[in-house]
Amino acid sequence: MIYGRSLFHIVASLIILHLSGATKKGTEKQTTSETQKSVQCGTWTKHAEGGIFTSPNYPSKYPPDRECIYIIEAAPRQCIELYFDEKYSIEPSWECKFDHIEVRDGPFGFSPIIGRFCGQQNPPVIKSSGRFLWIKFFADGELESMGFSARYNFTPDPDFKDLGVLKPLPVPLLYVCLASRYLVCEFEMGGPEGIVESIQIMKEGKASASEAVDCKWYIRAPPRSKIYLRFLDYEMQNSNECKRNFVAVYDGSSSVEDLKAKFCSTVANDVMLRTGLGVIRMWADEGSRNSRFQMLFTSFQEPPCEGNTFFCHSNMCINNTLVCNGLQNCVYPWDENHCKDQTAS
Repeated sequence: MIYGRSLFHIVASLIILHLSGATKKGTEKQTTSETQKSVQCGTWTKHAEGGIFTSPNYPSKYPPDRECIYIIEAAPRQCIELYFDEKYSIEPSWECKFDHIEVRDGPFGFSPIIGRFCGQQNPPVIKSSGRFLWIKFFADGELESMGFSARYNFTPDPDFKDLGVLKPLPVPLLYVCLASRYLVCEFEMGGPEGIVESIQIMKEGKASASEAVDCKWYIRAPPRSKIYLRFLDYEMQNSNECKRNFVAVYDGSSSVEDLKAKFCSTVANDVMLRTGLGVIRMWADEGSRNSRFQMLFTSFQEPPCEGNTFFCHSNMCINNTLVCNGLQNCVYPWDENHCKDQTAS
């Protein structure tokens, strides 16, 4: 009986020790991920017939603290097939929460997810539904492995089987968003009000009329202010095709979790932000460059209104200079009412 009790205590102690170690490792992992900033990496290739990309140092162990993002772009009317080599090893974890490969069906980090992969078994063949695949390789601060090698090629898109295949794109088919500075299309704006419009892309030479565009406008309100966005003009050339064209609004940063609204249909609604930083993003592929938008941003504070502000009757206090300026800065046109009477007097 004493032997049985001793054995029970030994087994119980081992289980507790195992759980303590697992908890500690999980805590260390979380701390490492949160306190260390990952180094950005990736590859730039120009293989129009397909190509290969790998994790850093492959087939040797990849280094810690890395985040590599690859975007594969096929020619119009083509799809992508992605194959991972059998010589594959990424630190295993529950739901691949630590080191992993993430693949999404589209050109963005918020495109529909196909899968997240880790461990010793290479992922299955991955096929895109359209022209783009977004791939992220992430490594935290410990327990590195061999990594991966991936090969991609292009196949005809079945949705266009009756139209044939267009000639390949004369631009790189694989590029890195985080590392490359060649494709930057960004604008900085601020103040009590301003106009954000897609025509700025051409005016400032960010892209030609035939190039796909992925542009961001950063709007910064004065201290203690928030931002109200009102569309003055909006039209998507390929409406309801979000993979081809859209306007997105972010509240606080351009991270996926701060996505406030995304418009790709025939209607775009006004947006009220809860922070003083708004990010507008426009994506249009080569066949959607006639898509356009124009948006008025207004900085405002919440009541009680200060002496140099105008109360909009909609929980908004706007700068006095915006009253009777010919633009509706309030949610309702209180700021433009009775302007003719004031001018006459």
